[in-house]
Amino acid sequence: MPVLKHDIELPTSVPELLLEKHANFLLSYGTDKDEYMYCMTEHMRMSGMYWGLTALDLMGKLEQTNRNEVLEFIAQCQTESGGIAASLQHDPHILYTLSAVQILCIYDALDTIDIEKVIKYVKERQQPDGSFTGDIWGEIDMRFSFCAVATLSLLASKTF
Repeated sequence: MPVLKHDIELPTSVPELLLEKHANFLLSYGTDKDEYMYCMTEHMRMSGMYWGLTALDLMGKLEQTNRNEVLEFIAQCQTESGGIAASLQHDPHILYTLSAVQILCIYDALDTIDIEKVIKYVKERQQPDGSFTGDIWGEIDMRFSFCAVATLSLLASKTF
């Protein structure tokens, strides 16, 4: 018979959420482009931006971000194929394409990218059996199917 194990002790009163400290931490990330952690997370920059910006939006702090810098970065990450890369000079991937589209939806700035090219890129990822590859290298994963459907769904209002 299973026995519940209590591996943590919860405080009797919940501590105050230090919202400003959380927001300031997120807002300060990436201000030093030479910082080790900034360089080491380059391969997942676009998704990290999405999660950070979403958190800031939930905290009501999105207006404190540099919107133009974010939009310019996303535009620079869109490749000729239409897909969007995690960072500059990286290969495009359906995961980062979705993250970029989500960021653009948060900012109401889908016109920053070539939407028709994104749709073409996503459609090209679909395989004959209905699955999706993440990029031109052919890895198939259930996540990529979600990314394809989510990306096309978010772009649908702008194209139909």
